[in-house]
Amino acid sequence: MSVSLAPRTHTDHARTVAEPTDALRMLVRRYAEIVDTRTFDAFDEVFTDEAELETGNGRRVGLDEIRAAMQGLHRYEATDHRVGASTFTVDGERATGTVECEAHHWSTNGSGHRTDRVMTITYHDRYEQTPAGWRLTHRRLDIHRIDEVDADGLRTP
Repeated sequence: MSVSLAPRTHTDHARTVAEPTDALRMLVRRYAEIVDTRTFDAFDEVFTDEAELETGNGRRVGLDEIRAAMQGLHRYEATDHRVGASTFTVDGERATGTVECEAHHWSTNGSGHRTDRVMTITYHDRYEQTPAGWRLTHRRLDIHRIDEVDADGLRTP
């Protein structure tokens, strides 16, 4: 039997640490894609069965309640969740994270005036490693700012 006493290289350490955080970044981007394409049936790819979602409109528990809560997004013609800075802390099979997001919500009123409701959001997440990969167990959404912007990019009163 041979045992290497050579120290781990910087590259080995970085690869080991980066793998879960890379997977978590992909997970939060997949969440945004599911929301923007309104393919809510795919939420089992990002949430555990008993996950919790907290928003300003209340707390939803389980995939069915989370999917039902997302139906309200159909009032918009389109959405675009732009995932920004994220930080993750991994502890074995569990992790926590903070994810910044700028969420655009486009709609047209009865007179044909198009607006974009822009929300500056922070997600506070808890994750769990499952046999299917990393999944959200809890997501709290904090909205810091909402701007109504017209088609010319000007803030509306």
